[in-house]
Amino acid sequence: MIHKRLGIYAITVFLFSIFIMAGCFQRGHDTEQVKENKESQENTFDNEIEENQKEFDKNFELEEEEENSFEDIFNKAPEEPKDLEAIISYPAGPLSGNGKLTGKDPIISDEEKVNYVKDVLPPIKEKDDVAYFDQWWRAFRYLFAEEYPDPRQIIEEMNYTHFGNEALEDERFHFKDQINVLIVLDVSGSMANEVDGKSMLQIAKDSILNFASDIPEDANVGVRIYGHEGASTGYTKEESCQATDLIYDFQSANISEIQEVIDPLSPTGWTPIGLSLEQAKEDFARFSGESNTNLVYIVSDGAETCEGDPVTVAKELAESDIQSIVNVIGFNVGIEGQNNLREIAEAGGGIYTNAGNEEELNEALGQGEALIKQWNEWKQGEKADIYEQRNEQRVKAIYERNEWSYIISDEFDNLRSVIHLLSEEDYINNEAYDYFYDKVWEKRDLYIEIKEAEYKELLDEVEEKYEETIKKINQEYNENVDS
Repeated sequence: MIHKRLGIYAITVFLFSIFIMAGCFQRGHDTEQVKENKESQENTFDNEIEENQKEFDKNFELEEEEENSFEDIFNKAPEEPKDLEAIISYPAGPLSGNGKLTGKDPIISDEEKVNYVKDVLPPIKEKDDVAYFDQWWRAFRYLFAEEYPDPRQIIEEMNYTHFGNEALEDERFHFKDQINVLIVLDVSGSMANEVDGKSMLQIAKDSILNFASDIPEDANVGVRIYGHEGASTGYTKEESCQATDLIYDFQSANISEIQEVIDPLSPTGWTPIGLSLEQAKEDFARFSGESNTNLVYIVSDGAETCEGDPVTVAKELAESDIQSIVNVIGFNVGIEGQNNLREIAEAGGGIYTNAGNEEELNEALGQGEALIKQWNEWKQGEKADIYEQRNEQRVKAIYERNEWSYIISDEFDNLRSVIHLLSEEDYINNEAYDYFYDKVWEKRDLYIEIKEAEYKELLDEVEEKYEETIKKINQEYNENVDS
């Protein structure tokens, strides 16, 4: 900032010199004219200086406002995570995505990372107390925080997708004569946002068509929408919050007909998830849970915005005679929205899946397709499939465990290398360096401990559920054969 002030001063002196030189070359005029010209030029010069100073002060203030101060960073940074829940919910920092193992190009250099830190965090030259070191560390580690996958998501998928057979005690998971799938699509205004150059609504439409095309022919499919009425269709918020329609009633999936009803949809309104689930009760009214497996898949980019209570309604649906299973796919949703949508899925006895782009959305819906196909396979007694899926889930769990290892390593390397460089450049003193260096190792060791504990528990649960399920399937099979 000092260099900017010197630059403006130099320009001002240069302009002044030009005005003086211009005055000196007026040799053909009389003295009075020269005097008048000089006074005019000096007035102009004074005005220029005043305007330049005003512009400089304005720009300086704007730059000061745009810069992230230490206090700003500290206020943004949550408390240091101490358990799995805190790690999962901790936000990614501004320098995330720059690891050697998990980063995505372009990855900035260590020098650029150091310069960023210097721009937002103050130097530590003098001896200071531990309380200040803790504040500085809290802000510093936030800058490099990475996003960690949620291992609990894997557990939910396995409980539901891979062990959902009639041997389980929960009768909602028993094989029924008929499977009915209701897709609830968010058409609210925010679905106009783009991901990789394509609107979120168009991505959702394409994914739903792919999903419906792979569902077995003997399954019924319905499509309900909300958010399709709003400002662009002349609806107020209150009116939009009362708008939810079943645009494709339950029947065998006809892809061309489904495409015909969803193609014209445009994002415009609000998000009445609670009301849509209430209407879903009526949609499923003729499908008793005694002889039907009733599934709901909500595709939404955010939480309820119409003062409804989707969590309560989802719970009522699951506990009613319909015995529906409410699954939720959060599409490009923030942390708070993910938590809200996860509560709906948990209350509805289903699973929550987060999708950030088209590929992940297709994968999330594909899990539903896989579930339905597995039910048909198990209905024919193909219990060998459970063994293969058990192994697949073990591999997936190990893969996710490795992902954690890579992320932990990237965070550790970034924090350690930048701390080292800051110390070499005397930006922090030796006492601060030793303190932060220990913090880097403490964080690494804690994360590894949590990772190992959680994933060991996950693998143990996979094995336990596999053995229990095989035992119950054999028991059910023997009972049917004996009878």
